[in-house]
Amino acid sequence: MYKYTTSTSLSLLLSASTVLASSSPFVKRDSWGAAFSLGPAASPIISTSTTIYPGAMPSNQTAYLFAWLGISNGTGDLIQSIVGSYPAGESECGGQTGADTTWCISSEVYGSGYQYVGELTTADLNYENGIKLNYTLIDSSTYLWLQTMEDAVTGALLSTYNKTSGPMIGWGTALECNNNDAGEACTGTVEPQYYVNSTIVLEGTDESFADTLGAGTGVVYTDMETADGGKTWTIAKITIPAMQDLADDDTSSAVVAASSPSTVVGNIAVATSSALVAVQTSVASSSISVPSTTSVASSSTATALAASSFSGRPGSGWFGGVHGGGRFGGF
Repeated sequence: MYKYTTSTSLSLLLSASTVLASSSPFVKRDSWGAAFSLGPAASPIISTSTTIYPGAMPSNQTAYLFAWLGISNGTGDLIQSIVGSYPAGESECGGQTGADTTWCISSEVYGSGYQYVGELTTADLNYENGIKLNYTLIDSSTYLWLQTMEDAVTGALLSTYNKTSGPMIGWGTALECNNNDAGEACTGTVEPQYYVNSTIVLEGTDESFADTLGAGTGVVYTDMETADGGKTWTIAKITIPAMQDLADDDTSSAVVAASSPSTVVGNIAVATSSALVAVQTSVASSSISVPSTTSVASSSTATALAASSFSGRPGSGWFGGVHGGGRFGGF
């Protein structure tokens, strides 16, 4: 068991956080939906926001489905706000009204072999309002990040978590579908998901950031735009197709990128049916230093269990974590 504490000043700003885990064996991430990704950025990300409209949750879920936006540096933490669908009785929102029938909202970080989960979770009965996600670097000297998830209409706080996590140079959506302990596959999304008014702010300028864009089969998006020479980037809308719409699409070996299915843009290669992205540029070749990210700053004592003890947990596969084969596995 690991315990982490933080200063009184942070406790005034940030909500209590903790870490939850199950004792079941770690379950392989068996499939992925289509995705949209960016990176590596030439300058670190210092904040990002978007609003996700997740659509209706699949009914009678028997395994684990996670929709999330992630930012990472490929070798350290993965910050991920989770919109999750769980088997009955296993939701992170257990005990709440709608825990087994609607999306569970949770703020999480995967790193150093652990899955950290914010204490505040919400069974979102009003998911049609949209869920606004915010990731903000609130202390650049320690790389302390704050993530929040809010009702996009009412502003109600649904989930939050804060942790020291290092500089971030990758950004992307994910649909993660995990088997249950019996090997049964999850039920994928049945409606498209939308990311609206996405904004990414970099520490410095990167006029070529849009060239790192990769998109899977069926993903539709508006142009990336910048009005300040590449420091602030906006994307009006990203549409992620329903996983069940792609179920019969046998294109797992195809490679597409950005707007042209016959070319590779920059260093991004996208395997369309599994939405696995390989970024071929290594952190070692960039000018960004990636520090150790093992420490945690949180507004209350937090405990963590090794990710290998988790069943159906999101996270480690996306940016090539300890379980390997991630979407940014070459990063």
